[in-house]
Amino acid sequence: MIVDVLTVLVRANLAAAVAILVVTLVRRPVRHAFGARAAYALWIAPVLIALAGFLPQPAAGALAETVVLRAGAAAARSLQAGFAGAPAAGLLAAWRAGAGAAAALLLARQARFVAAMGRLTPMGPGQFRAEHADVGPAVVGALRPRIVTPADFEARFAAEERAVILAHETHHLATGDARVNALAAGLQCLAWFNPLVHLASHLMRIDQELACDAAVLGRFPAARRLYAEVLLKAQLATQPLPLGCHWPAGSEHPLKERIAMLKSPLPTPARRAAGLALVATLSLGGACAAWAAQAPALGAITHPVWIRKPNGQDLERVWPAARKDQGGRATMTCRVDGEGLLRTCAVVSEAPLDAGFGQAALALARDFQMEARSGEGEPVRGREVRIPIRFSPPSN
Repeated sequence: MIVDVLTVLVRANLAAAVAILVVTLVRRPVRHAFGARAAYALWIAPVLIALAGFLPQPAAGALAETVVLRAGAAAARSLQAGFAGAPAAGLLAAWRAGAGAAAALLLARQARFVAAMGRLTPMGPGQFRAEHADVGPAVVGALRPRIVTPADFEARFAAEERAVILAHETHHLATGDARVNALAAGLQCLAWFNPLVHLASHLMRIDQELACDAAVLGRFPAARRLYAEVLLKAQLATQPLPLGCHWPAGSEHPLKERIAMLKSPLPTPARRAAGLALVATLSLGGACAAWAAQAPALGAITHPVWIRKPNGQDLERVWPAARKDQGGRATMTCRVDGEGLLRTCAVVSEAPLDAGFGQAALALARDFQMEARSGEGEPVRGREVRIPIRFSPPSN
């Protein structure tokens, strides 16, 4: 099981890494051709492609050889080396520790930003004024995001400037950008060891701000110069804000790139729609390709080589009380992990019906283990096995 978890993690990260590199290369051409919103939407592709690696491929449903279990009979059990799974377990523990540390760091940064705001004063629906002047404007939070403006908002910005700033932050709220950033932060914690995931989060937030800028210009087409001046005039926050959206320092989101975009004409609505459709098609196509590129699913295991099977004591533990002296049958389907153990089992059939032998079979699943290769010499990891079991009482 541990090996399977690590395999899925590695596979998903490799697939996402390829997608991130592709998006990094095409994001600017896509922005110039179809607009900033299409470039921002490109970042859904690495997520979909990574998730595709978690989807199993279907396997055939052929039956394995019937396993006959006789009550009172003893079955030999092999002993596994206690250190066999130690390297994999150590890697999994390291991943968990790294993810926990990354999450703790993220929450600490968020807490520092929130503390820097001081007491918040409500200024309207979803809008608050910070106690201090060096925080905001920003959308703060993920579950309940809200607009926070600095204490000197009215004194520092003219009415026209405040209008475009609030339009910018309102657009972030309307499009759910704060929740997108929270998802990105969570993925960074899970993939803390993958530098490309951190790069993707950095570039995604740049494209997010550019898309928001373009949306505001669509509402205020005559305010390009004013908008550029506001970008330069704003006292930009120096602390990172993992859960939220803000106009951060130039080291995080290059102002030069944002101001340069203000000089370019916006694409027509038809071109923007075509760009989003193209991005959606490419993202779904990439996810399907990543799923199809997985190692093809082998057929169901029909000749498992059992290292161990349940013994008489195991049978006595699970045998249906109402059928103590009577036999029965059950067929269960399971997925085999890298250690030859049965996982995610389900009952396919049982006889007599509702006599309890199906549940007994599921309870015995943990007592089965097979060799790493089947009788045909094929690997068993990740494959399906359908095991017919005959429960035979001592007298039979």
